[in-house]
Amino acid sequence: MMSLVEEELGGPTVFRDLAKLDFDYVPEELPNREEAMRFLARTYRGLTQGGTREHALVWGPVGTGKTAVAKRFARDFATVLGKKGRRLESVHVNCRRRKSAALAMLGILNHFEPNYPERGFSVGEMMRDLRKHLERRDCHLLVILDEVDALLRADGSNLVYDLTRFNDETGQAWVGISLVLISQQNVLELLDDAALSTFKRSNTYQVQPYTADQLEPIVQQRVDLAFAPGVVDPDCVSLIADIAGENQESNRSGPGDARLAIELLTKAGQTADDEMRDSVMADDVRTAKAYTYSVVTTSKLQNLPKHPLLVLAALARRLERDQAAYATTGGVEEMYHLLCEEHDESPRGHTQFWKYLKQLQDAGFLYAKISGKGHAGTTQLLSLPDVPTKVLLDKVRDLLE
Repeated sequence: MMSLVEEELGGPTVFRDLAKLDFDYVPEELPNREEAMRFLARTYRGLTQGGTREHALVWGPVGTGKTAVAKRFARDFATVLGKKGRRLESVHVNCRRRKSAALAMLGILNHFEPNYPERGFSVGEMMRDLRKHLERRDCHLLVILDEVDALLRADGSNLVYDLTRFNDETGQAWVGISLVLISQQNVLELLDDAALSTFKRSNTYQVQPYTADQLEPIVQQRVDLAFAPGVVDPDCVSLIADIAGENQESNRSGPGDARLAIELLTKAGQTADDEMRDSVMADDVRTAKAYTYSVVTTSKLQNLPKHPLLVLAALARRLERDQAAYATTGGVEEMYHLLCEEHDESPRGHTQFWKYLKQLQDAGFLYAKISGKGHAGTTQLLSLPDVPTKVLLDKVRDLLE
């Protein structure tokens, strides 16, 4: 007889490779980050032309692909240099976890010597040991200091200065260190004068948040990599991109957050697995959004007047009836008139109906966008970004009764 755990783990799944949805996974292609990759290529070109070091700062909001860009560039750059007979190693250090110079240096050394002692050595001694590793391998090291603002605030900029001046004491021209600093803000202002003097101010790149249109190919890429073929409804991709592209409610993420998009996709797939279904539908995405950060709560619904509540219920019923991610405004208005009839209410006019939609959109209860490909003419499409249709209909029914 199978145990409960064995029964759960042995059930059907919509996933093919869940690892492809890990935040740390870096795909072969990074959609809509080509210009950031070109910036790094131009910045470090000097290393292919006899230069001994280059340093850059990449900054921007959470979930904009900064770390992925740096890691992807490091891999591709190592391949290019390898064809020229030069060896490049790279190491990624999360400075939010390693907020002191000693801990960051230990993270760098662990790349070459995993069992390097955690205590007993100064930063200067660790620098000397690092130099020995690089000279032994005759290689250049690209150090990615991620969330570097945490290190700079906690321990100052001495480590950044030491790493940028590392090459001054190196005998071999190719042996040395180049830096990529990554932060949510422009951290040049946190560097002291000595460290700042080692940076070229032009070697900074600000990464902008993704738009919903830019997020869509990222979500589709993860669908293709992580899920079995054909199990994710195509409308789910658009819905996830729209939610993440417009998200402004959560304290931990802002609009254009690719991490939120990947989290929603993962949770939507897990919801389908939990219900033992072989496909991921729009309501799974709405369930995922409710888990991550819910805007549509019972208390907020209780504060809505009767007719805006009926409009919201009309949208939910239309989506449920059509099993769709989006509904046209005209279709929702038809359903609103039907609901008014069921509840012995006189429907409001078309202009007032549109005002209700705008109020609901501004409050975060619904999402609206202009139709694109696949729709005749131009119309407004509406969706529930935050709650499954059945759950919303049950809540509204209780409130109306």
